[in-house]
Amino acid sequence: MSKVNKKIALLWAMPALMVIAGLGFWLATQVAVKTHQSASNELAVQQSKLIKKKSKVVTILDSKQPNVSAASTLLDKLFTLDWTIASQKEFDAKAKQMTPYVTQDVVKNSLDFKDDPDKMITQTGVVMTYDHMDFLPTSASAKEVKGKVIVFVKSHLKDSTDATTRFVYNVSYNLKTNLVTQLDRIGTYQLQSDSSVL
Repeated sequence: MSKVNKKIALLWAMPALMVIAGLGFWLATQVAVKTHQSASNELAVQQSKLIKKKSKVVTILDSKQPNVSAASTLLDKLFTLDWTIASQKEFDAKAKQMTPYVTQDVVKNSLDFKDDPDKMITQTGVVMTYDHMDFLPTSASAKEVKGKVIVFVKSHLKDSTDATTRFVYNVSYNLKTNLVTQLDRIGTYQLQSDSSVL
């Protein structure tokens, strides 16, 4: 075969090789997509099982630990007031709305009752919505329930997507007075709502 014929054959073979390579890439992509979908479906099934299990645990907890259930109910009300903020006016008014649920010591010492002299809500335009909380009791008696709470708050700026922030608290609840006696925010970290890890 002459050099010219080899070049012509090579020129005709190049598109065929590119089509074969493209087909191979497409097949590999399809396998990756199916694997990812399968993993996502399995994760959804596991998440559903965990939610059912948590619901069952909550039902058992309510029947066996009414004190913990009472603390959880009051804390849920408190954090709804604390972390549902659509404007600076609502932020400024939340302390007054939360006061009936806590002791004066909490009002005096908790970060959640501090004023906002810088008007950060007005400056940033952020909107926050309380999503839910996870209450992890560490002790419960006939007088008091203590534990940690993880509060999940969704927030966004104007047209941006929601981000989820988790606030961690040490809390105490007095059964006799039906008041929160400790509300110490001990940490926070942020998770993007579109995270593929979650």
